[in-house]
Amino acid sequence: MIGCRQYAPRAVADSRPKRQTDRGVVTHLRVDTVGGRVRFALAVFNDSDHRIELDFPDGRTHDFAGEDGGGRPVWRWSAGRMFTQGMQNRLVEARDSVVFDEAWAPDAPAAYVGQYVVVAELRSENYPARTTTRLALR
Repeated sequence: MIGCRQYAPRAVADSRPKRQTDRGVVTHLRVDTVGGRVRFALAVFNDSDHRIELDFPDGRTHDFAGEDGGGRPVWRWSAGRMFTQGMQNRLVEARDSVVFDEAWAPDAPAAYVGQYVVVAELRSENYPARTTTRLALR
């Protein structure tokens, strides 16, 4: 499945695992940089004793964004993309996880040197999640 692979980048920015309510879903955001690209991975762990089903209203299951110090978006993975309108779901077994990962390759990397907040969103209707971490591009 495109955009949903088992991938754990070597972190240059790493959020603390964050529990989403009390329903057993824990998210973890990792970011790394390699060869002028920034790679993002949002891991969604089912920390419960039963299988869960992530329900999505459309094809945009997740999103990543970079914001400057003022909270203004600098880059958003979903910007300019088209997504299916069909609902979909993803089963996650007990104590298992799914990873959503994407990459950003800025056309002029030197123009993006600075401090950013990376925002990752799981766009599930029944287990929505949002997590952030800081990233410095040099």
